[in-house]
Amino acid sequence: METYIKPKSKTDLSLTNQPLTPKKIFAEKRALIGKKFVNRRMLLLVLLFSFAYVLLHVLVIRHLPVYAIVPIEIVILVMVWIKFYQILFDLKLLFFFNNTYDAKAAFPAGKEYPTISFIVPSYHEPFLVAKMTFDSIVKAPYKGRKDIIMVDNSRDTDTEDFISLKNYVDTYAMLHPEENVTARFIYNTEKGKLKPGNLDLGWLNVEDSEFVVILDIDSTLPAHGNLLEKAVAEFIADGKLGFLQFTIRATNNHFNDLTQSVAASQNLHRMRLVSRSYGGYKIFEGHNGMWRSSVLEVIGTWTDYYKGNIMVTEDILKSSLVYANGYYGKSLNIPTGEWVPCSLNALEGMWMRWTYGTSQVLFKYFKQIYCRYVSVTEKFDITYHVLNNLLNGFVFPIALLFQWFMPGMAANLFLLIGYVLPQVVGIFTIYFTSVTKLDAPFFKRIRYVYSAFFLVDTFIMLTQLRSTINFLVGVPQGWKVTAKGVESRFKWKELLFSKSFHILLALTGITVCLVSWVVHFNASLNQLWQYALLLFMSINTLLCIALFGKDRHEEQHQVGSAVIDGPSANTIDMQEYQFDVA
Repeated sequence: METYIKPKSKTDLSLTNQPLTPKKIFAEKRALIGKKFVNRRMLLLVLLFSFAYVLLHVLVIRHLPVYAIVPIEIVILVMVWIKFYQILFDLKLLFFFNNTYDAKAAFPAGKEYPTISFIVPSYHEPFLVAKMTFDSIVKAPYKGRKDIIMVDNSRDTDTEDFISLKNYVDTYAMLHPEENVTARFIYNTEKGKLKPGNLDLGWLNVEDSEFVVILDIDSTLPAHGNLLEKAVAEFIADGKLGFLQFTIRATNNHFNDLTQSVAASQNLHRMRLVSRSYGGYKIFEGHNGMWRSSVLEVIGTWTDYYKGNIMVTEDILKSSLVYANGYYGKSLNIPTGEWVPCSLNALEGMWMRWTYGTSQVLFKYFKQIYCRYVSVTEKFDITYHVLNNLLNGFVFPIALLFQWFMPGMAANLFLLIGYVLPQVVGIFTIYFTSVTKLDAPFFKRIRYVYSAFFLVDTFIMLTQLRSTINFLVGVPQGWKVTAKGVESRFKWKELLFSKSFHILLALTGITVCLVSWVVHFNASLNQLWQYALLLFMSINTLLCIALFGKDRHEEQHQVGSAVIDGPSANTIDMQEYQFDVA
């Protein structure tokens, strides 16, 4: 069955109602991706490294029967393919990625600037945080009209924050008639549909805007440059462009030690997502991106369900439908802001949702993700993304099994590629692309990146494992909003109970190492090194909880400083991201 595109209005002349064919799409959709960061040569190199590793691993366990080696190495091949993909990708990011990958589209001279709508979903958010985002939209340079739609589904509408936000948004246009801004505060009475329900209600209230920007309540846009104009210019240049993802950087990294480390880890995660759009499968990251209105109409509502449970990652869900309808997404390498979690509870909740939601989308929309409109390179790229979310956490239990049944070289080879080397490469990549610009002593910067990639990332891996297990056994995930306000203090007893899954796994890892050491090597001190990597991984998990368990968003953390133009901007050379507009 051919896919037809239905234009939303006559103003969008770049769309047609002609049936799409794969050949035609491949020729058109790369119009804005002239320089490819992800290519077949890179994919071939990843496969070669993966098979070479498997051959080496087979030599190590060749004493086992064939019927045991084959299933073991199939699992190992998948796991190391994910890791080699990440390693080579990060090395390429370190040495080769820059803004020359962006298209040189310019806004047409003499053309009227179209209206842009901004949808900002909200739920029990602090007024000052929501105001920060609203004000950044107003201040973002753009010559056309901005239509700001705040959609809130808070349960308690009598709080000072809710009333202040509603009054601020509803009266803004009246109090500032000199600005080309309209603003509306919409209350959503449907609580069960969560953020997707807010996005749907916001979309229903978009009137005549050709383009829609989705922001989170902690997002900020730069108050200088030409981000919005550049984005619109790219949509005008290519009618097959469905969405444009802005680069996202952490802006509250200075709140506490945890946010500093999470920012380093998450900034690299965002860099990977941005660069993969140049030749790979671009995923909308849930916020800080612009959409073509007519494409939103084609792909339908944000709210969707899998086995009766609401789907909790609207990013990959909508991305798959964009590609399935013959459009594509790409990045715009201009920094915008977001907040990273300030506490381990918030960090865990975010990654539980991301991993669980990726599983939901993969199982429900497999055909759409791997549809005929997606190239071979893009299919490999999206496979890396989904498998990394689903299987990354299984590095730990696989390492446990190796250390229990085959301690020594087989276990250490797996942990070297599955854990240590990817983290070390990640440290070098983020350090020299971002962290080195921090105004901090050298050893503090080293502490930040070590904590990010060996403490925080290990905690995230085990969180992903828990989320995948929950999905497989049918435990509902729900949607717990990442805290933006001041978080209450909690006792160590509460912390240890809430992190019991991570603590139990870490202690299991230490126990397995000790028992295996006694059973296989008679507790010989000369052989204790055989367990160093698994012990290292287990201890990192416990250290993460011990060092960051009490960190939280506190009152002294100033909201106004946590914007893309704030103190965090000292890690970003903003001149690098300016574009000429003819």
